[in-house]
Amino acid sequence: MSNAPLQGIFPILATCFHPDGTIDYKSQERLIHFCIESGVHGLVMLANASEGHLLSEIEKADLLDFGLKTIQNRIPVIATVNHPSANVVSQTAALAEAQGAAAVMTLPPFFGRWRAGLGEVYRHFEALNQAVQVPIVLQDHVLSDITLPVDFLADMAQNLEHVQYIKLESGNIIYKARKLLAASRGHLVGVFGGNSGIFLPEEQEAGCCGTMPACYMPDVFRKTWDLLKASTPEAALAYFTPFSRLAAYEKEVCNRCVWKELLVRRGIIASGTVRDPKPAFADDWQIAQLVRVAEQAGLLT
Repeated sequence: MSNAPLQGIFPILATCFHPDGTIDYKSQERLIHFCIESGVHGLVMLANASEGHLLSEIEKADLLDFGLKTIQNRIPVIATVNHPSANVVSQTAALAEAQGAAAVMTLPPFFGRWRAGLGEVYRHFEALNQAVQVPIVLQDHVLSDITLPVDFLADMAQNLEHVQYIKLESGNIIYKARKLLAASRGHLVGVFGGNSGIFLPEEQEAGCCGTMPACYMPDVFRKTWDLLKASTPEAALAYFTPFSRLAAYEKEVCNRCVWKELLVRRGIIASGTVRDPKPAFADDWQIAQLVRVAEQAGLLT
C-alpha cells in the first residue's frame, strides 16, 4: 500500500447482516466492490456507522481480515479501534496494522458517564502512538462528550508522530478545521470532515483533505469531489445540493444505520437489518419516508 497522504472520499463501510443478525459476507463483498467501482479513495471499517460497537472482538477481527483480503490493497483501509483502555486500543491497533490496515482511527477514551481529562486523553494516544507505525486518525466526535481544544490537538500532532489526521464531528467543524490546520504548522497531514458529508464543498474550501460519509452513495460523493478538485464549485454545488438534503435527513432523522435500506433499494445488499437494539423510529413509515427523500434527491430511479 502506498504511503501517500490519505485524502478524498473515505466512506464508512456498513456491516451487512442477515435478518437473524449474523454477518452476511456475500453482501459485504458486494458492498466493497460497489464502493471501489464508485471510485472511493479509501474505506473505513468497524466505525460507529459500521455498528462496530455492536460487534464482538472476534467478529471485528474476522470482518477486518475479510475486508482487507477482498480489497487486496486496491485502496487504503482505516480500521476503527475504539476502546476506553489504552492497553486494549494499542493491542487492537497493532493487530489491525499487522492485518494490513493503512491507518487506525479512535475516539478519545470514555465509558458511560466517565470522561477522560485532557491529560488522560494525551496518555491514551501516547500509548497508541508507541504501538503502531501507521497513521492515527483522532476522531473528535460529540459522542465522547469530551471537548478537545485546537491547541491541545495541535500539540498532540506535534509531539506524537503518528497522530497525523483529525476527523471532526463536534461543534463548528468548518471553523475548527481552519484553526487546526493553521495551529498545527504542518504537523497534521490532514483534517477529515464527518457529519455525513453534508457540507463537503464548504469543508473542502476550508482545507479539509476529505470526508467520511455513510456508504450508500459513494458515487455521488466521488463525483462531487471530482468537480471540486476541477475548480468548478458552482457545478459541484448544483450537483450535490439535492443529495446533501438526503445526507442531512440521514444524519438528523433516520440515522443509526437505518440508511442501509437504501443499499437494499440500490441492489447492493440483501437486507437492511441493523443489530438490536433496533431504533424505535426504524419502522415501515420512517423507512418509506427515507426512500422518498432518496427518490426526490435522484439517488433511486
